Amino acid sequence: MGHTVQFLAPEPISLVNNEPCAGDTALAGALRFKHITVGDCTIVNTQWSRFAVWQIELVLCATATTGGTNPRIYVYKRYTDFVRFRARLLDALPASLRANVPDLPPKVSWLESWQYDNVNLNNKWLARRRAGLDLFLNQVLLNDTLLSKAIGCVREFLEK
Repeated sequence: MGHTVQFLAPEPISLVNNEPCAGDTALAGALRFKHITVGDCTIVNTQWSRFAVWQIELVLCATATTGGTNPRIYVYKRYTDFVRFRARLLDALPASLRANVPDLPPKVSWLESWQYDNVNLNNKWLARRRAGLDLFLNQVLLNDTLLSKAIGCVREFLEK
């Protein structure tokens, strides 16, 4: 009787900001996130390359202008967008806060780069990358101190 092991992708990390959304003076008028999820990716084929584009769901805190509901924003980003965002974030933050910015999941190693499509677009690799990107965004965007010091970088990342 043979047994087979099937790969089951892990559930996305689910962190929730349970701090009150209203009345926060440090972030008055700024973005306030309740929940962030990096979801599935879409593989895009171009004439020259193939790459993954990640769907990010951002649930904002309810405000009086939203009628008490939590608005949702969906943005789509490539891994290189995360790399640029992290670099700009580190430049914008004071040295004392930079340690709070986590690393991104690793790039394809140099030894595996000759099989780039097979490695970078592998389901297990993509599942690990998604979990790492999810953790990165949650640790940055749910940290009110980081968010207040680098709100310009965050808005630029989300709007472009």
